[in-house]
Order: sequence, then structure tokens, then C-alpha cells
Amino acid sequence: MLPSKTARWLDLLAYLLQHRFAVTREDIYDHVADYRAALGEGEAARESVRRKFERDKDELRALGIEIETVELPGHQGDEPSTGYRLRERSFYLPHLELAERPAETRRPYQGLATVAVTRRDVALLDRATRRLAGLSGFPLAAAAASARRKLEFDLPLPLKSVERVLSRELTGEAARSLEVLQRAVAQRVAVRCRYFAIGRDAEEQRDIEPYALFFHWGRWYTPARARDRNAMRVFRVDRMSDAALLTGAGARFTVPENFSVRSYIRRSPWELTDRPPTAVRVRFAFPESRWVLAQGVGQPVEAELDDGGAVVEFEVRDRGPFLRWLLTFRDHAAILSPGALAEELGALRSRVARLYAGRPR
Repeated sequence: MLPSKTARWLDLLAYLLQHRFAVTREDIYDHVADYRAALGEGEAARESVRRKFERDKDELRALGIEIETVELPGHQGDEPSTGYRLRERSFYLPHLELAERPAETRRPYQGLATVAVTRRDVALLDRATRRLAGLSGFPLAAAAASARRKLEFDLPLPLKSVERVLSRELTGEAARSLEVLQRAVAQRVAVRCRYFAIGRDAEEQRDIEPYALFFHWGRWYTPARARDRNAMRVFRVDRMSDAALLTGAGARFTVPENFSVRSYIRRSPWELTDRPPTAVRVRFAFPESRWVLAQGVGQPVEAELDDGGAVVEFEVRDRGPFLRWLLTFRDHAAILSPGALAEELGALRSRVARLYAGRPR
């Protein structure tokens, strides 16, 4: 679990980065969990939160992250007259790009400065940071590793995947389900639970034999034999509720000798079933293409197109998680084949757009 201050800073920065215009202090208190939880009753609690917010701004400024205080136009009466914003240029590092690429094909992040480097520069940085990061006990090893992650994201280096950011800890029903599953795995006892199936958009009762637990892409999963289907399935823990150990005759089970949880850990979420795979080709626009290649998911078909994009092929066993993953790229990802899956992605985008139509941003 992240330290409280670190988690609060991440929440604060994430909220400010979602807004192009300044937001009020009250809005920040409402959307940053640590501030909201500390508000309590009375002016003393509110003053304590205000001081905490001011300290956070000062400490972030010392780290080079400037949260601006600006006047809000058009305020009236008791409405707040000041707001706060975080400019992308004050937060993100400049985007690295190859100087040899024609200027008209460069597509850096909007609003960010760029730094052009030659292929010779890239090769030198690659060798230097790799050696420094590998020196045990060297005081700048961590900084070199951090620099390599920046290079991996921006430039087409043949490097291992960038480390993923872990999700927040489970709470509520999901946390209770994880506790039950931990006991079930240790004791080899089956579990009865309610499980929400995204594909059917419905919750149903399931009896499962959880063989193991693993943490993958920010989520907890359990590979388990579904008794009602007599087949292996992978269940996401945060979609479970009312989990309880079964009792009586038939509650216990045996894990097959050929079972290995490692075979699941190496998979992406759309590979976590035993269904036959479908080859899916996706075109990613720049700069998202560089991020996808750095993650090592799928197989590059065309690693660098003329406009900086890339075509990547995936072995997809479960369409749902794959399509929802592509949604995060908005219109910067297009399925080239098969056509039926491209139509399904378009329909999913339309459904999501209708859900949010008319809602304030």
C-alpha cells in the first residue's frame, strides 16, 4: 500500500491533470479521498485540511511540480475567487523523438515540448543507462533505471516492458472476497459467490474451486474450475460478492498435478481463457504506438509506419477485455482485421458515448 502522503499526492495530481481549466479548492477536497475523509465537522477540521493542502503544494513545488493559483473570472458573492491548475508543461518531461524523422510526420503529445535526438544519441543513451542501472550499489543506478523507462516509452528501443503501476488496494465486498479466496486456496475448499459477468451484463451465483491467486495488470484473479460448467475459468476478484467457503460433503477439491499458475501470469487479460485464439491486427497511432511496443503485448507486424504508428497482432481468446482495453486509446487504435471485431469495437464505442452523452465534463 502506498504511504498516505504519496497516495494523496497522486490523487491530487491525477485530478488536476484531468482538467484544463482551474478548479476550486472545494472541488479538490471533494475529489481527493484523503482530504475528503479528513473534512469532518466544523471549521477546525476544514482549517486542518486547508493547511495540509498548502503543505502538499509547497512540497510538490520543491520536487519541481508547480500547482498554479489563478483568479477565477466571473465569480460572484460567496463563490470562490481563486482556483488551482497544473499545466502539462510543468509536469511532464519533454517528449523524445528521432531527429531523422521528417518534421511533417512527427506527432508529439499536444502541449508538450519535444527534444530531438539522433539514432547515435539513442544508442549512446541505451548503452550508458543500461550499464549504470546494472551497477549494484551505484548511487545513480535508480536514476539511470528511471531514464531508461523514459527512453523505452518515447523511442523504439529493444527493451523489456515498462513497469506497470499497481492499482489501489481492494475494499468492501472485493476485499472480503479476496480474504475468502485466500483461505480457500490454502485449505483446498470450494467457494460459492455472486459473480458479475461482463459479457452477459448480469450477476449470477457460481460454485468454483480456486486453484491459486495472482495479481496481474493491477487486478487480482483466481484461476478456478467452475463446477457448473466443469471447465477452467479465470475470475476477477473485484467482480465477486457474497463469497463464502462451502461446507459439508464435496466441499474439498484437489488441484491437478499439471496445473501451473505461471502459465496465467504470462498472459494478457484477453488471453486468460482456454478458448481458441483469434488473430487480431490493430493499428495504433503515434505516440500510443510507442507505448504499446514498449509494453511487449502482441507481436509487431509493422513496428514503425511512416507517420510513427505501428501495426500489432494479438492472439485474442476473450473479446471483452481486449475491446475494453482498446477503448482506452479512443480513436488512436483501429482494428484492421477481422472486420467483425472492428464493427464490434465501433458498436461498443457508440454505446459508451451514449452513456455519457449530455453529462457535464
